[in-house]
Amino acid sequence: MFDSYNDDDIKIAPEDLSKLFDRGNPVADDNIDLFLRQRANGNTERARRLGAQYVEDLKASVWTRAPEDVDPAVFERQLKLLFAYVVHRIIEDYSPNHIVANAALVSFYENLERADPVIFEEINDSAAFSLYLYLHRSGTETAAEIGKTFAGLCEAGNGSDCFAIGESAYARFIGGCAQRMLAAGYLE
Repeated sequence: MFDSYNDDDIKIAPEDLSKLFDRGNPVADDNIDLFLRQRANGNTERARRLGAQYVEDLKASVWTRAPEDVDPAVFERQLKLLFAYVVHRIIEDYSPNHIVANAALVSFYENLERADPVIFEEINDSAAFSLYLYLHRSGTETAAEIGKTFAGLCEAGNGSDCFAIGESAYARFIGGCAQRMLAAGYLE
């Protein structure tokens, strides 16, 4: 099986990273060409608009009241963090390429920092975002696991409605963010 493996096309980053962007470096050339194509066909502008639209969606992401056993401020913050995680994941997983994904993420985080600095700081400083990323990277990301994590982050008691709300919010956010991504109109 490995006898016929050919690694001639593998591109390794040089020790001096400044050489990564030198003309003539195949990785740099590929990225420059891809960037220019994405800019020329309008995808980077579409990505920037998408990032800004996701921030508008995030501001409206609190669609239900907190259960009685959960602090409403904590609940709202955790819903917004869950939404931001879903946005991050949808962009990373479903953008046509890394140039477009990066443009959308940069736009999302820049607009979020202006629109809701508290949530922006929470994403950078809290464990919540990392817990969701861990579920994804470990392959255990399910609506049930997200609901359980969400309830824990809300400091909800056993039997709290927070578990079901977390599951439902996750499914709703995935669906809405995926629809928004499809509507972005990216070109090949």
